[in-house]
Amino acid sequence: MFIVVLPALRQLVKFDEPFTRLFNQGTIIAQHHKMSKSRGNVVNPDSYVAEMGADTVRAYLMFVGPWDLGGEWDDSGINGIARWLNRVWNLVLQGQENPMPKDAADQSVVRDLRHLTHKTIKRVTDDLEKFRYNTMLALLMEMTNYMGKVQADRSADAASWQEAIDSLVLMLAPVTPHFAEELWTRTDHAYSIHNQPFPAWDKKLAAEEQVTLVIQINGKVRDKVEVSASITEAEARELALSQPRVKSFVAGKQPEKVIYVPKRLVNIVVRQ
Repeated sequence: MFIVVLPALRQLVKFDEPFTRLFNQGTIIAQHHKMSKSRGNVVNPDSYVAEMGADTVRAYLMFVGPWDLGGEWDDSGINGIARWLNRVWNLVLQGQENPMPKDAADQSVVRDLRHLTHKTIKRVTDDLEKFRYNTMLALLMEMTNYMGKVQADRSADAASWQEAIDSLVLMLAPVTPHFAEELWTRTDHAYSIHNQPFPAWDKKLAAEEQVTLVIQINGKVRDKVEVSASITEAEARELALSQPRVKSFVAGKQPEKVIYVPKRLVNIVVRQ
């Protein structure tokens, strides 16, 4: 890409380009090819905007792939975004019509909901700053999936639920501005959502919960390590096998089996 600065403009602007980085968007293709009339694979966004709204099209283009790489246009994909936005709409407005109780029946749900809310704010903020729109939207989908379960069980309290709802709508504002504005108004907030600060996260609430992972060899405890509660089975296996004490007991033997109990233990079975 070439930028030509005319001599006349140089007389008006006394400085060079005020940017430290050029970030180009990728190309949206169709049927595995760049869109062209000769191939007959041109997608007219106007028809989709007329049917689903501009916000749905915008969100889909942000979700289809990494922003700098582009992606493949797929009708099933944009329909999926439309269904998700409908779920968000119902989630927010049903909460208005049937509010959560003042006191929660299960405090662990409140703790988990607040943790997810603040963790999502932190990660979405980071993704926005780095133009990772597709992963940002995936985080919001993950948040709404969990909130849907909480709403169905009515297991949170009114305060933590409202915090989650407000944060969700505010995080949607850069992606779906008209949609978010409508929800903001319908939930009795002052106009406009785009005059509000982006939600901030609490470091303590956003921090991953730590659990003690017990490491056994042939059923006998040989070590214990503090790990994130979100650790995967593959990560737990690798971590357990890398511990110095475990290595000394295994002594180079190839484990016959590794049994994993989520958030509790890893049992390494080796031949005697």
